Amino acid sequence: MNESISHWDKIRPQFDALPYPNQPLAKSPSQDFSDLAKHNCAIPFYLRNHQVIDSQDKWILDAGCGSGFKLLALAIANPGANLVGVDISPKSLEMAQQRLEYHQIPNKVHFHCLPIETLSNLPYTFDYINCDDVLYLLEDPAAGLAAMRSALNLDGIIRANMHSALQRADYYRMQKFWAQVGCFKGASTTEEMAVVRQTMAVLEDWVLAKKQTWTSAFETDDERLLANYLLRGDTGSTMADFSVLLRQAGLEFINMVNWQQWNLEELFKNIEDLPIAVALNIASMTLEEQLYLFELLNPIHRLLDLYCGHPGQGRDRPPVEDWPDELWPDTKAYLHPQLKTTAFRTGLEASAENLGLLPLDQYLKIDGQPIGVDSSFSSCLHALLSGPKSVTTLVERWQQVRPVNLITLEPTARESAFQTVRNFLIGLERAGYLMLETPSLSDA
Repeated sequence: MNESISHWDKIRPQFDALPYPNQPLAKSPSQDFSDLAKHNCAIPFYLRNHQVIDSQDKWILDAGCGSGFKLLALAIANPGANLVGVDISPKSLEMAQQRLEYHQIPNKVHFHCLPIETLSNLPYTFDYINCDDVLYLLEDPAAGLAAMRSALNLDGIIRANMHSALQRADYYRMQKFWAQVGCFKGASTTEEMAVVRQTMAVLEDWVLAKKQTWTSAFETDDERLLANYLLRGDTGSTMADFSVLLRQAGLEFINMVNWQQWNLEELFKNIEDLPIAVALNIASMTLEEQLYLFELLNPIHRLLDLYCGHPGQGRDRPPVEDWPDELWPDTKAYLHPQLKTTAFRTGLEASAENLGLLPLDQYLKIDGQPIGVDSSFSSCLHALLSGPKSVTTLVERWQQVRPVNLITLEPTARESAFQTVRNFLIGLERAGYLMLETPSLSDA
């Protein structure tokens, strides 16, 4: 038996005993549009290529699908896609199959019990691979990434994540403690969990280990306890380490999954007040290097969650706010797929009758921050529910909604309407609620 299999033999029992995530079959990710947004494959392709793709007939792999809750999210978020779920735990795969059958998913779904390192044995190649909350369990994460790359179509994209060594430093210290006092010698057991709970109960409240890691949820939630204190194979990484893993696997970084929450500039009161030497060093860094700086200053994220793919597949494009005016008339605006809901349609129709702000985050919370738009734009957003629209069409629609300036009562000039709609679209694109697809800049 080789080292890889023996490693997985140590990991498998914990997921056979408690398949992850431990969600009831009846629960659906449709109740959380934010979760579905993370699993829509159109988003990473837009981040890299600045083009909007259709999920129809795409091949999507959930590498380490566990009990199938995230596979279900992938199916709902990507209608018409072919799905493959692989996992090392037969019990988890059994639950995953039951889950998708329960929800009567129309996608074609295939299941295979095998380690990620052996993906080359599958008779498929993939447009998108989701490896969520798995990579940090591999004995050799670079080998796992390389195996996924070998199963990835040339223009395909991988979502993968590692536990943050900086954010989870206290938990890693506790894992070493439990190993020192006799845990981690075999599969996790109820007796082992009881040992942890009793020990933490006896520990003084002022002890740092208890103050920094223990919450009341661990007293009853077995899944949470195992995932933090007793997780076999748990490995932490930094963004610098992750960048090395990508290069070793022959992959190229695209962006963070939650890219809005990794803005280095926002960590400073005014970045222009930084010492010149510091500012110049930051300006000369790659995005990956700047992300490592962010992590060193503000390690708030449990996961280093990113998109990557084969090198050289990206399409360079300046920020939308820098586009020349001549590109905008034929640019198409696409609504985020997870906003195409009955609830959002109803909200738009109600807001159109009233002045004020439309709270977009009530329908889709992308970066955890509240965001509202002027209800006068409800008509433009409503038009996008039926499909993409050109900026020209949206400007014409805006002029119908606001035919006159509300102060001067002068007719709304075409140029004024264009600038208003343009700025509105730029704001929502930067926040992640819209995608803007334009002809090649070289054709402008």
